[in-house]
Amino acid sequence: KQWYQRRVAITAGKEQKMKINTHISSQIGVKNGTEGCIFTPVSHTITGAEADQVSLKFFQGLRGNKKTPNFNDQEQIITSCSEMIAQINIVMGHVKKVLSGEAPSDKELGRQLMEVVQSIPNLDGDTITNMLNSHMQDLLAVEYLTYLTRQQLAISARINQIL
Repeated sequence: KQWYQRRVAITAGKEQKMKINTHISSQIGVKNGTEGCIFTPVSHTITGAEADQVSLKFFQGLRGNKKTPNFNDQEQIITSCSEMIAQINIVMGHVKKVLSGEAPSDKELGRQLMEVVQSIPNLDGDTITNMLNSHMQDLLAVEYLTYLTRQQLAISARINQIL
């Protein structure tokens, strides 16, 4: 009888900041006798997509809040833009200090800033406007199709009640 399978266990503490431990199980025991397993700690790294960070920050801000959250897209965009502007101001302040000689230059930081600047797509205003309009038309089409589907389901339910 083989009940044992190799597993990875992840435990989380109940503290304010969640402490995560990872373990891997290993079979122990005597053949044809008592069997069990032992959990050996293993190192771990927590990673996540950058796109998920916005949602995680949003939900982290709800901690301790008894009110129902308002999922207003405009407010989230405004908050994200405000955070981005604040980060840009911090970077610009550092760059100005380096240029004036108040702070030492860092080659690695300079390379990373250059990569960020080069990764920005070079789009003119008309292209961005066309992209936004296209996206808006797609959203309106989905909303219209959702409305039509609801109406068809309601009509179908009424017809089934009559028959």
